Amino acid sequence: MKLAFKTLAIIFTSLLLFSCSNDSSEPTDDSVKDDYDFLAVTFAGKINKIGNNSGKITPYAEFEGLTSNTINLNAVTSNSDKIFLVEYYSPSTKLFVFDKKTKKTISKSIVLPNEAVGSYPSISSLIWNDSKKALYGTIISNTYISPVNNVSYFIKIDPETFEISYLGLSFDQTASTSIFLNGNKLYSSYSNQGTYEIDIDNNKAQKVLFNNAAFSFSKPSVISTNTAYCITNKTGSIGNTIAKINLSNYTYEDLLPNDQLGYAYLNGQGYIDKNSNEYVCCVQKGTEEFVLLKFNISTKAYKYFALKSNTLIDSNFIIVDQVN
Repeated sequence: MKLAFKTLAIIFTSLLLFSCSNDSSEPTDDSVKDDYDFLAVTFAGKINKIGNNSGKITPYAEFEGLTSNTINLNAVTSNSDKIFLVEYYSPSTKLFVFDKKTKKTISKSIVLPNEAVGSYPSISSLIWNDSKKALYGTIISNTYISPVNNVSYFIKIDPETFEISYLGLSFDQTASTSIFLNGNKLYSSYSNQGTYEIDIDNNKAQKVLFNNAAFSFSKPSVISTNTAYCITNKTGSIGNTIAKINLSNYTYEDLLPNDQLGYAYLNGQGYIDKNSNEYVCCVQKGTEEFVLLKFNISTKAYKYFALKSNTLIDSNFIIVDQVN
C-alpha cells in the first residue's frame, strides 16, 4: 500500500538544522499549573492537548475513520467550531471535519477537478477563510516524487457540500509546504521555490519577492492585517530564525539576528497565542528532544518548554486552537 506521505517524502519529513544560543526555560516540576491547553493535531492524525506552562501532552480526541497513519499537516486547518483535515490514501481523497463541541467526525470522499491532470493528484494545502465561510487550497497533480509536474491548481471547497470548485487558476509551484491567509490573499511557500501570492477575489497568482529576493517560510501565523510570523532560513549562513513578515511592502525582518534555533518540520502552520502575545511552534532543541518554542512578540525573547507525555511523543504537530 501507498502511505499518504510517501508523498514528497523528502520535503514533508525534512528538518531545518540550527543550534540554540539563547536562555531556555524547561519546567520540570510536575506541580506546574496550566492556565489553558493548546489543541494540537499530529502527523498521525491524533488530536492532543498540550499544557501552556507544563508542556504536558494528553490525548483529547481523534479523527474517526482515518485510513493512513501519516497526514499532510499543511492540509489541516480550523475555525472556531471545527477542524478540517484532508487525507490522501491513493487513489482516494477524503475531507474530514471534526466538531470541537461534540468531538465527532464526519468525512466524505471528494472529487478532484479533471484539470488537475496527473497519476496521483492530491490536495497539497488547505486553509479556512472565515470571511467567505469556505475552504481554499491547492492541488498538485503528482503526489509522488516522480514524475513531477511543477504546477499547482487553486481550488475552493464548500464545507457543507464538500464540492470542489476550480476556476482555472494554476501557477508554477511544485507543491505547498506552508500556507497562510491575509485578508483575501493567500500565501503559499515551497522550499527553494519562494512564495506565491494568490488573490482570491481576482483569481490571480504571482510570485512575490521579500527584501527583493526569493523567500520561503515555514510555520507561518498571522497576528494582524499584513503582519505574520514564521520560521525561515538565515540569510548568508546555515540555520534558521524567526522572521516578521510585512505584507504591505513585501519585506521581512530577522528577529534573532545573533541567534540560530533548532530543527523544525517544514509543513503546516505556526500559532499566535493571543493570551501571552507569543508566537508558538514545535522545534528541536539542538540535536536533542523536540520542545515548544515560545517567542514573545513584544520583548523578542524566546524560551523552550519541554514536552512531556506518558507515551511516545509525536513531535510533528501543529497547534490549531486553545481549550480550557
